[in-house]
Amino acid sequence: MKVLHFGTLDVNAGGPAMSTYYTLYGLQQLGIDAEIIMYPLSPTGKLKGEKVPVHFAKAPWENKFAYSPSLKKEIKSLGVYDIYHAQGVWQYPTYAIIDIARKRGIPYLITPRGMLYPQDIQKSNKLFKTLSLKIRLLNDLNNAACVQVTCTDEMIHCRNLGITSPIAIIPNPIEIKEYPEKKKDTIFRVGYLGRLSPRKNVESLIYAFHELKNLTEQNAELLIIGSGENKYEQFLKSEVKRLNLNNIKFTGFLSGKAKDEAIASLSILAMPSEFENLGNVILEGLIRKIPCIATKGAPWEELEKHQCGWWIDYSQKAITKTIEEAIKLNNESLHLMGERGYELVVEKYSVEAIAKSMYSLYNAILENNLKSLDFCYLNE
Repeated sequence: MKVLHFGTLDVNAGGPAMSTYYTLYGLQQLGIDAEIIMYPLSPTGKLKGEKVPVHFAKAPWENKFAYSPSLKKEIKSLGVYDIYHAQGVWQYPTYAIIDIARKRGIPYLITPRGMLYPQDIQKSNKLFKTLSLKIRLLNDLNNAACVQVTCTDEMIHCRNLGITSPIAIIPNPIEIKEYPEKKKDTIFRVGYLGRLSPRKNVESLIYAFHELKNLTEQNAELLIIGSGENKYEQFLKSEVKRLNLNNIKFTGFLSGKAKDEAIASLSILAMPSEFENLGNVILEGLIRKIPCIATKGAPWEELEKHQCGWWIDYSQKAITKTIEEAIKLNNESLHLMGERGYELVVEKYSVEAIAKSMYSLYNAILENNLKSLDFCYLNE
């Protein structure tokens, strides 16, 4: 079986690069010829890994729509595949790979990457996205062999948009491995990891530390790991200064050993986002045996079910209360939560487990037998 994805493996893309890389790597381990074509790396970028065949297309003329006049020709030049798989929507590469699949009579899949959430559509380029859906994208989605999402909420949003094609729920994978980096101090450290943008709601952690100042200023710290929208990043830093908080640190974008050491220093990891279709950062915390906090804008009820973290309302009150509760826990309780989180990831989110599900999906598409999959939902 030969499969071609269009997406990115640039580490600067964060979660999408990580999950795409490990999905392709897992498929390779199962003997699938899984490849990716992508635009060139960003000036500060690098590949997530070297174990997946990568084809580089010429850079797009502009970044918003990511149009490149040579892209279709470059995809065609790679030969014929059994399945084409587009990562993301709204941009030209998805339309390009779909056009080639349709012309060749080959099935294609689309992974929306959370881009069809109503919050995402409402917050930016609403008119463009509404017109795109009406003019073409909805038709492309409804003619896909399958739309792959990461959680039930994302599937519901897709159905509400009018998507009638089969939808498979397959979460993102993470590599199961030992991390030698360990916590080296006794400071209770809350961490945020990821891109800095308004919907990530990072300021709620800053405000929680301010509200809990009597509790946090002695032996607690907030570590904000990541970079992103410059205006938003400057807003966060100005709020820290305005509130006169001396125990909040910004690391900027980290990768490799520096990133691993920063995460290892955390006592808990918090993802206070307005919404996430999964939230790979939670996986990054759990695999390192770090209890996590996620808002109910993300599909992480398993944190409560498996007693490895907190799944809370998207509100300042809930975030502040939960951080206070976490700080007051003893080390043994945090350790047990971390162990349970690790067990959850090994069981459900390993590269091997996700690759097997993706292979089963591809195989069922080629055999026209999606009804056989318990994670695939037909609109019947």
